[in-house]
Amino acid sequence: MTDNTFDLPPAAEFARRAADKRAEEDARRQQLHQTGDTQRSELIDSLLKPAEVAVEEALRRVAVLVRTASEHGLNEVLVNRFPSETLADHGRAILAGDASWPDTLQGQPRSLYEIWRDHLKPRGYGLRVEIVDYRNDLPGDVGSFLFWGTSID
Repeated sequence: MTDNTFDLPPAAEFARRAADKRAEEDARRQQLHQTGDTQRSELIDSLLKPAEVAVEEALRRVAVLVRTASEHGLNEVLVNRFPSETLADHGRAILAGDASWPDTLQGQPRSLYEIWRDHLKPRGYGLRVEIVDYRNDLPGDVGSFLFWGTSID
């Protein structure tokens, strides 16, 4: 006796469908990865080009970030995030805790560091940098954190 109450293709058909779906997803992820790599490369190129950073505008933005963070009970805020490829050593000095890490800065990240050094440090704001993510087991992005209310010596 045959049960015709449901229509169920052979298991091999579902295995083929699942394999096809996985292949589609793998191809989509690969395309996204390639697109991301291209965009990251373009970002790095743009950050390495000399750019005029408007000091007053940068300080206004920092003031908003600090005010908002303080209102939420924080004494630290991420003020800049940039690819480690913009550093002359790709982040090695930061990873090693080398005090000369600012010497590796280039382009816009260097300009922003100089704004901190010239305008914010004298007002008691500290700057902490760290590698905030990794790509293929190598340093990815660098985070620059502005902090206040603690010693910066």
